[in-house]
Amino acid sequence: MDIEISWGGYYASICDDRGEITLFRLLDFNRDDYHIAIYQEKFQSIPSLNKVEGLTPFIRHVPLDSRSLLNNKKTLLIGNRHLSKSDLAGYLMYLESFEVPSEDLELLTQSILEYSQEPPLQLRLTLVEEELQISKIE
Repeated sequence: MDIEISWGGYYASICDDRGEITLFRLLDFNRDDYHIAIYQEKFQSIPSLNKVEGLTPFIRHVPLDSRSLLNNKKTLLIGNRHLSKSDLAGYLMYLESFEVPSEDLELLTQSILEYSQEPPLQLRLTLVEEELQISKIE
């Protein structure tokens, strides 16, 4: 699967059986898992970035196995807006529940905020013997 990874990116996920489009926003991504905010609204066509950026997440943080991205081949980046600390509040509460030290949380937050200001990464995701392989597309 080829995908654009953008911290702070708004994504449309297209359901095969109904053609319904759901939305999520990427908070963080790594080889093992990705963290998203989920929106309740459903669409029949891919909405514009201006339309989705005014929405409020229904669920502020969900951790998912990164391999699950391969289950849905119809995930498209709509666009990106820089993340703020308040966008990461649900994710940070999740990490605090695992007793991640505050210094580590601050470093992670700063890194994510910086990543959200970068252009999307063009990545290829493949599964090799149940392990996710990630390569950059040039």
